[in-house]
Amino acid sequence: MDEARSLLLARHGYLFTAALSEAERRQLHETSAVSIPFLGRSSLLVTGDDGVRLFYDESRIMRHKAVPAPIATSLFGAGAVHGLDDQEHRHRKQLFLHALRQDELDRLVPIAVRRWRVQMDQWRRSGSGAVFPSAVAAFAGTIIEWAGVEESETEMVQHGQWLADIVDGFGVVGPAYAKAAVARRRCNSWATQLVRRQREHQAASAESWLGQVASFVDADGQPLPERTAAVELLNILRPAVAVSWLATFAALALTEHPEWRERLDEEDPAGPQPLAEAFAHEVRRYYPFVPVLAGRARHELDFAGQHIGAGHRVILDVYGTNHGREWTDPWAFDPSRFLGLDPCDVPHFVPQGGGPRESGHRCPGEGVANALVAVAVSELASLSPEPPLQDAGYSMRRMPTRPDSGIELVP
Repeated sequence: MDEARSLLLARHGYLFTAALSEAERRQLHETSAVSIPFLGRSSLLVTGDDGVRLFYDESRIMRHKAVPAPIATSLFGAGAVHGLDDQEHRHRKQLFLHALRQDELDRLVPIAVRRWRVQMDQWRRSGSGAVFPSAVAAFAGTIIEWAGVEESETEMVQHGQWLADIVDGFGVVGPAYAKAAVARRRCNSWATQLVRRQREHQAASAESWLGQVASFVDADGQPLPERTAAVELLNILRPAVAVSWLATFAALALTEHPEWRERLDEEDPAGPQPLAEAFAHEVRRYYPFVPVLAGRARHELDFAGQHIGAGHRVILDVYGTNHGREWTDPWAFDPSRFLGLDPCDVPHFVPQGGGPRESGHRCPGEGVANALVAVAVSELASLSPEPPLQDAGYSMRRMPTRPDSGIELVP
């Protein structure tokens, strides 16, 4: 493949493996790896259980400078935990693991339920509502309130839109990326002011996410620089707003699989909701969200008959792995596959990364993401099963993607 074909890969979006030759696709399917040019260098594309194990083997793969700078800076922010390795990464990750422990998740969910119901009350007054903008407002308000940030509802809506703009533009070229860059600068300024105020005046509880980020001592024994602390503050706020894309797909799934509505609506809203949680896991597996993840080889290595040089990229095909041969009927939407199953025990379930959660690069906010999707699923299941006529299609070439209609529903 030449450089032009490398660009073709990017233009195919989630289905970028369609740009491979038939022989290369066969090799990827049979061995879980194939060498491809990517951004001008030979890279190793991996998939499936074996590919996941390689990708999360920290003795062979590192994250430093793995994600192209324009994406990393816009989406994650400069100096973020995503680009760290070894002890520096493990130490910084403890900040997130502590903030996202189960008792904090238990505190987050009731806030999300309350804010979703505010949105649905507005739908009832107007006669209908679109899931995506409502999800952005509900999830932004939820995570900002949970984080200990005190501001008006109007400010929460504005900041939630900025966070959504960052997500919307990370994987495209053109106006959306420019809008994301502007939103990133605005969010950095906002978060920096929050950190500065917290350090000077203790505006939020020391146990809040804002309080923990502001006081965190990094691996070098020093408090995080103000801008780095701001970046990490946003690295829980932004992903929670990004769940709005998944909530929109959850609404689409409920319209396409109405048989699940009644089952979900029968769950006790005050108790455990295994069906809503399983439905949310399947939404995260089935629908396109994260296209790929990138690492770099620490040293020359051989894998599945392929050789990769030190420093070259190793790319995990996230969408392909979530629909790979290890799954039973992978192209069927079937939430029951997750009933009674801990998804962390499934190596090829990687909607937000894989490997060990406690020490590796698996997203520590995965539980938050699934809980927020489950809240949306539980609330939306009670609505009319007959949505208004709309175009519910979505592009597999745009990253991230979602139905353009935002999925309009009737209360």
